[in-house]
Amino acid sequence: MGIEDWGYRWLKRYMDAPQWLKAPIGRLYGLLPDRLRHGRDYPRYRAEASLKSADDIARLADSRLRETLQWAAATVPAYAAMAAQFALDMPAEELLALFPLMTKLDYKRDPQRYMSTACSEAERLPMQTSGSVAEPFRFFLHKGVSRAKESAYIEAFGQRIGLTRQDVVLSLRGRNIRGASADGGSLHSYEPIKRMLWISPNHLDAAYMPLHVEAAVAHRVSFIQGYSSAVYELARWLEFHPAPRFTEAVRGVQLFSESADEGMVALIERVFGCPVLVHYGHSERAVMAGSMPDDHRYFVWPLYGHVELIDEAGQPITEPGVQGEVVATAFDNKVMPFIRYRTGDLAMWSAGPAHPALPGYPVLERIDGRNNDYFVGHDGRRIPVASLGGLRPPEFLQVEASQYEQFEPGQLIVRLQSAVPLAPEVLEVIDRYFRTKLLGCVEPELRVVPQIERTARGKRRLMIQHIKAEEGARAA
Repeated sequence: MGIEDWGYRWLKRYMDAPQWLKAPIGRLYGLLPDRLRHGRDYPRYRAEASLKSADDIARLADSRLRETLQWAAATVPAYAAMAAQFALDMPAEELLALFPLMTKLDYKRDPQRYMSTACSEAERLPMQTSGSVAEPFRFFLHKGVSRAKESAYIEAFGQRIGLTRQDVVLSLRGRNIRGASADGGSLHSYEPIKRMLWISPNHLDAAYMPLHVEAAVAHRVSFIQGYSSAVYELARWLEFHPAPRFTEAVRGVQLFSESADEGMVALIERVFGCPVLVHYGHSERAVMAGSMPDDHRYFVWPLYGHVELIDEAGQPITEPGVQGEVVATAFDNKVMPFIRYRTGDLAMWSAGPAHPALPGYPVLERIDGRNNDYFVGHDGRRIPVASLGGLRPPEFLQVEASQYEQFEPGQLIVRLQSAVPLAPEVLEVIDRYFRTKLLGCVEPELRVVPQIERTARGKRRLMIQHIKAEEGARAA
C-alpha cells in the first residue's frame, strides 16, 4: 500500500492547512519515489496505460475480464451461484453476459453481499460519491490498488498533451477554498505536491475573473483542468477580456466530470490556442475514457475496465450510431468488484476508424447524460451543479437519491428520496451542507419524497432547470 492511501484520511486537513505549512510538506512529499507514494503496482499500471500493441491489449483485456469474473464468483456472496458456469469452456464476454445488471441502489441496499470474503477489512478503502451524482452511495475501493491505478492512467492521459510533473495546473474542479466565502477571503489555494492552483468554481462571475487571471500568471500556469462548464465560463470571459500573458502560456486543457459539446470545446480551443481533451470516468473506478488532441471522440482504456452498451430492454448494442446506456465492469478492485454496473450515462459506438496511436481501444462517438447544468443565484451568479462535489456528511447515507429543481434565481428545491421520514437533526445537517456549498446566494428548500420520478429511459434527472440562460444573465 502506498502512502497516498494511508494518508487519504488526512487529505482535507492538508488542503485546508496554511500555505506556509503546506509548501514544505508538499516539497518533501514530491521527492518520494512513485512506488512509495502510490504503491508497488503503480509502475505496472503506467506501463499498461501506454501499451500500443492491439494484440497484446486484446489478450490482456480478455484475461483481466475472466480473472475478475472468476474472483467474484468464488469470493463474493451475491455471485456464488455463478461459480458453476466457469466449468464451461466459454469466452469471457459470454460469461459476463450471465451476470446480472447492477445499479447503485442494488449495492446500497445490501453492500455486504457484494464485498469479497477473501479480502480483509484492512484492504478496504471506504469512499462516497460526491454531490454531483443523483444517487450518492458509500462503497469500497481496493486499498493500495484502485487509486494507484487511477493516478497512473490520469498521468498517461495528461501526457497526450505534454503535461509533465514540472508544470503548474490551474484546477477548476469543485474544491472549496477555505475562507473563500468570507468578504476579502482568498479565492485561490496552491497545492505543491501536484503543483495545482485551485480556484473556487463558485466565483466565476466577471467581478472575480481579473483576480483569477492574475493568480494564474503569478503561478506560471501552463495547463488547465476543470469542469467543462467552469472552464467554458473562464474562456468566454477571456474572449471579451483578452489576457495574452495567461492564455499564451497555456499549452493544454483537460475537461472532467461533465459533457462538453462541440461549441464549448471550440471556444476553449480558440481562446487558449491549444489542444483540449475531454475525460470520462467515475468515482467507482469502473471505466475511464478520454479524447485525443486531434480527435474529440472518447477512447475507452481497455485494461481499465470492460464497457458495454445496452438498450432499454437490457440487450447489448454493438452497431455504431445507436444510443444506449454505458455498463462497466471494473478490473482490479477485488474488495468490491463492480460487475455490469449501470452508470446511467448514454453513449453510442463510433462508426469512424480507430485512432492510429490507440489500436485496440473501443471508441464512443459521444457520451450524453453527463450533467453540466448550473444553479442561478439571486445575484445572477451561475454555480455549476458539479461544484457540490466533495465529501458529504455521513447523514447523506440515509438518502437514496436526490434531485434539484429551480424556478427562479436564488431559490432551489432539493428533493431527497427516502423510504422513511428523515429525522430533524439529519435534515438540519443536510440543509447546512447545501447552504455552505451554495455560498448563501441560493436558498435551498428540502423536500423528502418517497420516490423521485424517472425518465422514459429509467434515468433520474439530477437537475431540472426552468431558468433560461438569458434570464439568469438579466438577473445579474
